[in-house]
Amino acid sequence: MTQKKVGVRQRTSYSLEEKLVVVKYAQENRRNAAAKHFNLDAPMIRVGTPGRIAFYPEAEKFLYNWIIEQRKKGFAVNYISMRLQMCKILKEPVIQALYPAGEYEFQGNLSWINSFMKRFGLSLRRTKISQKLPEDIEQKLDEF
Repeated sequence: MTQKKVGVRQRTSYSLEEKLVVVKYAQENRRNAAAKHFNLDAPMIRVGTPGRIAFYPEAEKFLYNWIIEQRKKGFAVNYISMRLQMCKILKEPVIQALYPAGEYEFQGNLSWINSFMKRFGLSLRRTKISQKLPEDIEQKLDEF
């Protein structure tokens, strides 16, 4: 009795140029779309593809700008204030036009906040205005 080889795929090699084209396409259009377009398996494409797409990218840009503003003013920004501000942003008419149901569908849980912060390269850190040194510090150090 002879055995048939079922589903055996011939190994192929790809040039660097071909790989770069596939990776660029994957970065622009997502990994699965690139796999379908180039007739590859999705796990073969791994380099530089981001995670999930944000549901409200324009609103998140407004939130990012708000966080930067608050930090410049020296105010602390925490999870609760980010969530509340995002709810306010989603109620604005400009954002309502882009995301009509966003105000009601937005959940703003901890995983969303962590993903948002990762997407924008933010971290929760203490922001405080430290005590300012006197102008004549050098003279006082010399006298000491």
